[in-house]
Amino acid sequence: MRKPLALFLVVILVFPMMIATLSVISVSAWVLDRNFYTDLLGDERLYEVLLSEDLPNYFGRRIVTEADSIPAGALSHALREIVTPEYLRGEALRIVDDVFDFIEGRNFTLDLYLDIAPLKAALRGEAGPRFSRALAEALPTCAAGQESVAPGGTIQRCRPSDVSVDEATGIINAALPLFLDKFPDRISLERNPIDMRVELRGSEFVTGFFGANGLSLAVFILAAITAAFWFTAALIGGESRRGQLLWLGWPLIVPAVLIFLIGLAINSDFSANWVRFGLNQARLEGVEYSAEFRQALLEVARGALNTISNGFLMAGGVAGAIALGLIAWGYSTPAERRYVPPMSSAPMGSPMVAPPVPQPQPPAQPPSEPPSEPSGTST
Repeated sequence: MRKPLALFLVVILVFPMMIATLSVISVSAWVLDRNFYTDLLGDERLYEVLLSEDLPNYFGRRIVTEADSIPAGALSHALREIVTPEYLRGEALRIVDDVFDFIEGRNFTLDLYLDIAPLKAALRGEAGPRFSRALAEALPTCAAGQESVAPGGTIQRCRPSDVSVDEATGIINAALPLFLDKFPDRISLERNPIDMRVELRGSEFVTGFFGANGLSLAVFILAAITAAFWFTAALIGGESRRGQLLWLGWPLIVPAVLIFLIGLAINSDFSANWVRFGLNQARLEGVEYSAEFRQALLEVARGALNTISNGFLMAGGVAGAIALGLIAWGYSTPAERRYVPPMSSAPMGSPMVAPPVPQPQPPAQPPSEPPSEPSGTST
């Protein structure tokens, strides 16, 4: 009954918990690493293609009113005069820092936003004429009967055929301050900021503790519980030190191999195809990303997949080495022989009779008289 019980514990509890523990250990190598995300979002290729279509469309939906709607192509051309890949990269890295300051307990409020106050300040200064000129050059010609400025609008959405680019530039530059007054200084990237002091009823200690050390604590607890069930199954299944070592090694090698294979699969074309599929299904406020931006994201994601794969390969390799060491140790340990006391043999079917107990003999007495010589003997 001991080995079936041990096998039941291994299959039902030890295997799943070992896989979960090794997976969490693999993920913990990068999931809370600030440098992982700064390197990932520090690639300027993302922002070069983001300026072509996605960012103008996003600005047009979030900050430009319907009356002032500007064609995305013209707005993209004009935004390049003030919005640079360096500015977008700086905003992305600032958001990463804000998120990690919140996770690590340095800030208790998470408010994700895009700061456009520097852009507004630049448009009110030297960048304003350049922006107006670029927009005037890129605006389409107004259709027959179409007004260049929509009712209720403040800036041109098309250029009349009888208005030159220089004249349109002056008109746009004059209307630019009123146009900028409609814009907020920040574009919120989430509906409501998260305040952990409110969520946890003001417990700043709990917020900082779980924000900074929550993953480490979870890994420690999960590993401790897994080790308890693992050693319990080995003590039940193994009747000697050799058996216990083998019961420790074999249940560990299967999860280790599985985690190692997951690491190999992550850094393969199979995973890259799934990432491409996910990016094709992704939407930003119901609008899909451009094909160029999806391709840039895929190229950046390949580097991230390599880092993620290394975490699984390392965890699976270390666990596999420990398992092989335990198995080799077990097989090199000599088996213990159990002592069986000897039993007296008896004919089959006859009752077992205890051997007679020897009785003590009285000591021999010396003769009282010497023996007489035989008669009839002559000297």
